[in-house]
Amino acid sequence: MKYLLIISHCILNTASKVAMDEQELKEEYEKKDRLIHSIMENNIQMIQLPCPEFLLYGSRRWGHVKEQFMHPHYYEECRKMLLPILSQIEEYLRYPEEYQVLGVVSVEGSPSCGYHMTCSGKWGGELSVDADEIKKMQNTCETVNAPGVFMEVLEKEFMSRAMDVSIMSMEEAIERLS
Repeated sequence: MKYLLIISHCILNTASKVAMDEQELKEEYEKKDRLIHSIMENNIQMIQLPCPEFLLYGSRRWGHVKEQFMHPHYYEECRKMLLPILSQIEEYLRYPEEYQVLGVVSVEGSPSCGYHMTCSGKWGGELSVDADEIKKMQNTCETVNAPGVFMEVLEKEFMSRAMDVSIMSMEEAIERLS
C-alpha cells in the first residue's frame, strides 16, 4: 500500500511565500520540519499543490487578505490550477487496494491555503502616504475561522466529484502520521 499526502506549495518551497521577517515564521517552519520528518519517516508520497498567489502575483507581491482574492478571475484560475492535481488524486482513489490518499495539508492563516483559519480584513494593499489611514486599514486585518480561497475551491471540487479527501492543518497531519 502506498500512502499519499497532498501538500500546500510553500510547505516544500518557502521561497514562494510573501517576503517577511523569518523570525515571524519560526513556529510555522518548526511545524513544517516535524511534518516533513514524519512524512519521510513513514515513507509517505507527496503531491505538491501549486501556489496560486505566486503564479498570479509573483515573488514581489505584498501580503493579502482573503477578500482581495474573492473575485471571479482568482476563483477560476485556482480551479484551472487544480485540474491536473484533481486528475491525479482521482486516479489514485480508483485503486484503494494500492493507494490511500491521506488528505491535503493546509497552511493556516494563508488567504489562499488556510483551511481552519485565514487572514481577513479591509486591507487593499494601499500605498498611501497617509500613515494613519494605512494603520486604520491594517488594524482591520485579523485571523478568522474560515478557509482561504484556494482551499475553498479545492473543497468544492472534491464535493462536485464525490471525492472523499480531508483537508487538515500541519498540526493535524503531524498527529495523523504519528
